[in-house]
Amino acid sequence: MKGTPRTAMTIVVAALALMLAAGTGATASLLITGKQIKDGSVTSSDIKNRSLKVKDLSTKAKTKLKGATGPAGARGPAGPAGPVGPAGAAGSSGLPGLQGLQGLQGLQGLPGLPGLSGLEVITQTVPIPGILGTGSVAGACPAGKQAISATSSYASAPANLLASLFSQVTRTSPTAFSASGYNLLGTAQTLTLDVVCATVPS
Repeated sequence: MKGTPRTAMTIVVAALALMLAAGTGATASLLITGKQIKDGSVTSSDIKNRSLKVKDLSTKAKTKLKGATGPAGARGPAGPAGPVGPAGAAGSSGLPGLQGLQGLQGLQGLPGLPGLSGLEVITQTVPIPGILGTGSVAGACPAGKQAISATSSYASAPANLLASLFSQVTRTSPTAFSASGYNLLGTAQTLTLDVVCATVPS
C-alpha cells in the first residue's frame, strides 16, 4: 500500500494515543493506597524526616507534644503604686499623763487648848465630772464653833483608781474649810468634805 501524508499523520496520532494510554496505566498501577498497606507495617524509617506536620497528627498526639519546662524568666518591672486606702477611725483619747495623788490634809488640832467640847462633823459633797472634771465644795461650822480640822475623800472610788483622783483641802476661815477636786477618770465621782467642829473656850 502506497503511503500518503494523510496516512502517515494518522499513524503518528495513533502511536501517540497508544503511548499515552500505556503511560496512564503504568502510573495508575504505581499508586499505593492505605488499603494496600498492612496495619503497623510502616515505621519511622519509612517516613521522610521533617515531612510530617502538626496538622497530620491526631488531637490525642498533639496533647502529648509538651516539652520540658524552661527556665524562669527575668523579673518584670515593679507595678505602679496602689491607691491610698481610706483613713482609719479616730482612736479614743488617752488619759493625761498627770497622776495626782489624793491630797489629805491632816487633822489640824489645837494642842494645849483644853476643854474642847461639842465636837461634830459637818459633811458636804460635790459631784466631779469625768475626764478632767473639776469641782469644789465648802463646809462651815455652826455659830459658836470653830473648825478644828477637815479631810476630803471620794465616795465609792476603787482603791486602784485613787491615783487618778486629786483633792485639796484649804482652811478659808477659823470656822470653815473648802475642798477642790480633779478627776482623770472617765466616770463622774463624788468628792466629800468632812469638817470637824468644836466649841473652843475663849
